Amino acid sequence: MLLVVVESIGSSPGRAGFKALVTSGGELHGSIGGGSMEHKLVELARARLTVAAGSSSSDPAATAIIPFLKRQIHRADAAADRSGMICSGEQTVAFYPLADKHVQLLGQLVAATENPGGLALQFNEMGISVQSDAGAAKHLVRSSSTQWTYTEPIDERPRIVILGAGHVGLALSRTMAQLGFHVHLMDDRADLNTMAANEWAHVRSVVDYGNIGNWIAEDPGLYIVLVSFGYRTDALLVRQLLGKKFKYLGMMGSTGKIEKLLADLRADGFTEEELSRLRAPIGVPVHSKTPEEIAVSIAAEIIGVKNGG
Repeated sequence: MLLVVVESIGSSPGRAGFKALVTSGGELHGSIGGGSMEHKLVELARARLTVAAGSSSSDPAATAIIPFLKRQIHRADAAADRSGMICSGEQTVAFYPLADKHVQLLGQLVAATENPGGLALQFNEMGISVQSDAGAAKHLVRSSSTQWTYTEPIDERPRIVILGAGHVGLALSRTMAQLGFHVHLMDDRADLNTMAANEWAHVRSVVDYGNIGNWIAEDPGLYIVLVSFGYRTDALLVRQLLGKKFKYLGMMGSTGKIEKLLADLRADGFTEEELSRLRAPIGVPVHSKTPEEIAVSIAAEIIGVKNGG
């Protein structure tokens, strides 16, 4: 059984698009928000699956589970649909039984994720389908308690380019992939062991830093992190990227290194508006020392930018 949060209002632990899969064996994958509410709805899904499995196979109507909605209000004083939580918001969860007929749909989803191209996933009372819906944002249209259509883009992962495949690049790839980012790792060094060991980056490329503009076009939705080998390569990259607009452009480095770079850039005619696009030193100040701690620091700053903080 697939559980999908199709609507969230206020301080709801489950946001629109959260999903969980409950297997007939009782396993849970994913989350619709956690806590007592999730436990209750997961148990409901398990109960429905158990009833269906125990029904007579000669009566298709008895074994069928049709998609349905379950509203959950996170307030103790709610007259109905109380979730057992008190965070004051609410959410609506759709329940979808999965069967052999959905194998073809899964194939469509795999292909669409590799090349989303404006495709959307649509859920309604009839089932789940892939639709052509360029630029679709998550939205629910509810005609009645038994008729609804929830649509979401198939692949809306934020995208990050990490320039530098060393130890910090490796740790940051892991952290950002776990946070749901599509990670493109780049370095100008071939046969780098930390790049070969990086199983978290979705794309790994050996590039010419001197022509990075051929690899990275201006993109207001793209996050870029510079953690290259040293000052020379960082300066080479920054000079080519400052003239373009990105969602985030940050560079790792000591205070002294950053001060020298900014002074050199000003001397070469870069404007203050251009310099303001660069976040450096990168990350939140948590006195990080190890590559893993540095990755957490950088990721925290990027999350703040992504969420409008």
